[in-house]
Amino acid sequence: MPLVDYSSVLAALRAQQAEQPLSILALAEPIIASQSQSQSQSTSHPQSRPSDTSNSLSQTASDPDPSLLTSASLSADLTHYKNLFSKLRFSYLEQVTKEKYLRSIVGDPPLVVSHDDNLVLEDKLAGMKTELKGKKAEVDALVAEMEETAKLLATSYESVNEGMQTLERVPPEIERLRNEIEKLQSEIVTRRGNHDDGHSPKPSKDPRMNMSLDETEQALAELQSRNEEIDRQIDSLQRQMPGKIRDVERMDRELAELEKKRNESSRLAMEVRRRRELGGRDEMEDLGKWYRDSESVLRCLLDVQS
Repeated sequence: MPLVDYSSVLAALRAQQAEQPLSILALAEPIIASQSQSQSQSTSHPQSRPSDTSNSLSQTASDPDPSLLTSASLSADLTHYKNLFSKLRFSYLEQVTKEKYLRSIVGDPPLVVSHDDNLVLEDKLAGMKTELKGKKAEVDALVAEMEETAKLLATSYESVNEGMQTLERVPPEIERLRNEIEKLQSEIVTRRGNHDDGHSPKPSKDPRMNMSLDETEQALAELQSRNEEIDRQIDSLQRQMPGKIRDVERMDRELAELEKKRNESSRLAMEVRRRRELGGRDEMEDLGKWYRDSESVLRCLLDVQS
């Protein structure tokens, strides 16, 4: 593959841009010059010589400020000039109308316009307005198309500038990478020479380090399958976890009830044993004797044999 001469490509692009500059930059020079002039007048002494002003204008036009060449600034300038021309048009129409009116009334003989003349002029004016609206619609469509084309051109221009910046960075990086490749190749050659001389490093004891590419891929596939199986088991256990948690909570409640009963039984047994040790009477035993005696009396009365 032939090597690409990036410096020649970059020089060709710069020469092409110098031969065919963007016309929008040339159109923006008067606006930038006026803005720079206003800024310089606000910061400098108010009584400046005309030669200084002309020098500043020529310098600004030859080396425009990039911060002023933005779409926002151009849109603001366009809106400003639209409003300015609208005001100038209104003032012009007002002055011309006044002048014609004064000439018509002070002329000799005075110009008298009849109602029929006004109707004819109104019809003519209506046709001219309709034609003007059509022209405005065509101009608006043309302006919209020009704006879309300008956006595409700006995007292409920015991409070309970014590509030129990349071309400026690429040759040093390529040269650095080539040097690194040559250095690595020399190290590989040196290590191979040492290996041929019997000074190769001690092989690793891990058998996996001596596997071929196919064996490594197979082992990796098996490891991935085991990991997937473990993931499925984890998902299954996670789905079973809420039910297991409920079972554990139920068992905890049952165990608490049994623990409570066991404690109550132990307390009663200890109470009975304490009473017996103190020679006291056992109420439960007395109650049992009373039940047995009552049963014997009832059997005797009813002649029921046990």
